[in-house]
Amino acid sequence: MALINDALSALLGSGESWNWFEHIHPASFRGVPFAVVSAEGVFGRRQAVHEYPYRNTAWVEDLGRGTRKMTIRGFIVHNSLAYDAPDVITQRNSLVAACEMEGAGTLIHPTLGELTVSVPDGGLRVLESVDNGRSFEFTLTLIESGLKVFAITGSTQAASLVQTNWLRTGLMAATKFIATVKGEIRSVTQTIKTLRNTAAFWVNMVKGTANEVTNLSNVLKSTFGSARYGRYSKGSVGGGVSGSTGAINRSDDTADYAGLVHQKMAEAVTGRADLLTLTATFESVATVDAFPVDARAIIDAVISVSGSVEEKIRMLETLASYRNATFYATDAENAIAQSATILLCVLSAGALAVVAADYEPSSYDDAILMLNRVCDTLDDVLLMAADAGDDDDYLNLLETRNALVNAYGQKGAELSSLTQVVMSASLPALTLANRLYQDAARGDELVQSVQPRHPAFMPTKFRALRK
Repeated sequence: MALINDALSALLGSGESWNWFEHIHPASFRGVPFAVVSAEGVFGRRQAVHEYPYRNTAWVEDLGRGTRKMTIRGFIVHNSLAYDAPDVITQRNSLVAACEMEGAGTLIHPTLGELTVSVPDGGLRVLESVDNGRSFEFTLTLIESGLKVFAITGSTQAASLVQTNWLRTGLMAATKFIATVKGEIRSVTQTIKTLRNTAAFWVNMVKGTANEVTNLSNVLKSTFGSARYGRYSKGSVGGGVSGSTGAINRSDDTADYAGLVHQKMAEAVTGRADLLTLTATFESVATVDAFPVDARAIIDAVISVSGSVEEKIRMLETLASYRNATFYATDAENAIAQSATILLCVLSAGALAVVAADYEPSSYDDAILMLNRVCDTLDDVLLMAADAGDDDDYLNLLETRNALVNAYGQKGAELSSLTQVVMSASLPALTLANRLYQDAARGDELVQSVQPRHPAFMPTKFRALRK
């Protein structure tokens, strides 16, 4: 018997080390307290079961966490020793009013704590009887409630929202710019001169950063995979290892390596030439209406040009940081230059959000760093628009920012976080991958993440994915 008692104590815990009653929360709904006799909860995942002919097993599609449903059996009593409350009739009326109130309410569950729940039709059943006297028994059925938002099932859909907001932001910014500048025109010649001066400084930034985006090395790096073309390659051609999930990509290799290289080289050269042509047109802008159109054409070219996503982000960060420091003699010229600067920065910041939405982070930590980096740039442009009293551009760009945050919430939810790995000696990447993941094929992933001097001699301390 002593052996059995010791086993039960080890399983259930001793009363001296942990007292379950101390972890019970005083139950209430919308501030109305009550005593709980028992509680029941329903938990699980929503799933769609797909069955196929001549197949013994089904494919179960996960649709997210199921809605939590709870049933609480309790009572309210006059002169309760467990909670402070008025007479039992007032308690009953308060509980009924709380359950009939519109919208979701706060439930303090005895063991689950604070929850936001809704009461369905017939969710409160109150039992009154002579036998119970000054106490009322009740059964309360509750459904977990959340925010009034539409579900986004993947980062692709979330990224499309960024694109949609960007299109609206660009259109509204151009319309607002034309209206503002035409309202400030005192001399058409001087206005065009001011716009060309603003365009010239911004175009110099475009030319100075475009070479890195269209660099052939960066283009090929984002095209070929690490399985054959080097451990630092992040493309899909030839297969490789994902730095974000560790999944092995076994895409077919190209049968015409030279042809593909020539194709990518042609795309890079053509994209750079088209970009330079657009900048030349922008520098010689002749009308107020053409200024936002030409600027938007350059931004669209940057988004679509064949090149590294990381370099595009770096380029658009630079363009969004443009500030016009030229001195102008009149207030009208200053207002025109300021409007042009805000337009260019808003367009660059919106495009930055679009490109960042296509970025594939290597880990949860990488997603957070990139999101903070992009949001810092967006916040600077938002502050500039707010200081200038440009409410329309501010609100539109803010919606684009919110859509980007939502998109990265989808990306980060699917990624593993980084953890600190400490080894007693330097080991090859293959050995470490086998120890950490039980998969030696993920050695390239470790090399991409850690970037050692040689894969055979990994550092003794580094950060890697948890799984």
